[in-house]
Amino acid sequence: MNFYIKTLGCKVNQYEEQVFRENLVSFGFKEAEACRADLIIVNSCTVTKHADNKTKKLIRKLKGENKTAKIFVTGCGAVFDEDVRDLESLPEVYRVISGKDKMKLLTEVFDLGSEQRIKTGITGFSSHTRVFLKIQDGCNHNCSYCKVSLVRGHSICRNEKDIIDELKVLIRGGYKEIVLTGICLGAWNDDKNRDLSYLIKKIVSLNDKFRIRLSSIEPHYINESFIDLLASNDKICRHLHIPLQSGSNHVLKLMRRRYNTDKFKKMIDQIREKLPYAGITIDVIAGFPGETENDFKTTLNFIREIAPARMHVFRYSDRKGTPSFLFKDKISPRAAKERVSELINVGKKLERDFCQMFVNKEVEVLVEKPVKSEYKREGYTGEYIKVRSNDLRWKEGDIVKVKVKDIDARKNFLIVGDILHVPE
Repeated sequence: MNFYIKTLGCKVNQYEEQVFRENLVSFGFKEAEACRADLIIVNSCTVTKHADNKTKKLIRKLKGENKTAKIFVTGCGAVFDEDVRDLESLPEVYRVISGKDKMKLLTEVFDLGSEQRIKTGITGFSSHTRVFLKIQDGCNHNCSYCKVSLVRGHSICRNEKDIIDELKVLIRGGYKEIVLTGICLGAWNDDKNRDLSYLIKKIVSLNDKFRIRLSSIEPHYINESFIDLLASNDKICRHLHIPLQSGSNHVLKLMRRRYNTDKFKKMIDQIREKLPYAGITIDVIAGFPGETENDFKTTLNFIREIAPARMHVFRYSDRKGTPSFLFKDKISPRAAKERVSELINVGKKLERDFCQMFVNKEVEVLVEKPVKSEYKREGYTGEYIKVRSNDLRWKEGDIVKVKVKDIDARKNFLIVGDILHVPE
């Protein structure tokens, strides 16, 4: 029987897609294109209303491509009873399996046996050069706008042995970059109350040639000793994605974030003192309820002050069940859209400025799949800057050392000059 999986959303969702894939293949199912599949799994995201709509649009598209396939829906968009009923009402959907019990898709729906027979880890990552390794799930923070913490539940951490064993399998499989990921990555700890720093030290102590990247980490998990750890080992990518969400203390309080701008700025300064070329990327939400024009201008000024390498900008999305859903002083869609546009423009300039710092510098690049453009090869530095080259010695999955010649100011990527080292 043929299957097809499509995932929307975060790295954790993508990791869980791979868990589905490996289990189905091990029990004799064959992966196929959507148009040839007997069974289609849609692994949904619900971080915004737009994500919910994308799920429904995808379901209709897949059914249009394959009238006879049975479409199963799971994931974060299939947890709340109201959301489940909404998805079940779609004529294209064969069955909805709650995101809280998504493994029942394998044990009960596809009848693969008991949970003891189901593998919860992975051995590779389909169509990816870098591999995601889930070490944690859930979140205890309850930010006022966040539905993900409601559908994922409280923080749960994988044990050290399972993580290290899986990591070794992935390294033996040829992966040179492993991205540690979780819903709240910094919350990882074990039954002896050892934290993420402990786990990272254990990982980088392995003798194999690889590098690790942290997917996203909340500001209050980053302290001086954590920064020292990152600065002390070349196996750790000099890249931190740290959600800011707002540069206004008034809005941060409404969001129930656990820091203010002074603390955030102090953390950024500490990182740059030890890692002056670190790629610091951030998330920002525009148009949060109660965000005044002055709050927005304060956010713009703060972002210019901390000068992130890149930022992901989101327009605030009302999520039913969250505290902010009931907040008054909602921002009009037009005003929120204008704020998003202004933030994106500021972000492009800051990204260009960051790229410029690397001209005539040596960088290590993880080579991705070949691209169809004037440059035939593409990859990412440890700082998470896109690099392009026409050197055909670049092989997918290798880490090559190169010297940067210039930047493409239109699209903010580095252009390679001299090749300093290519693995044999």
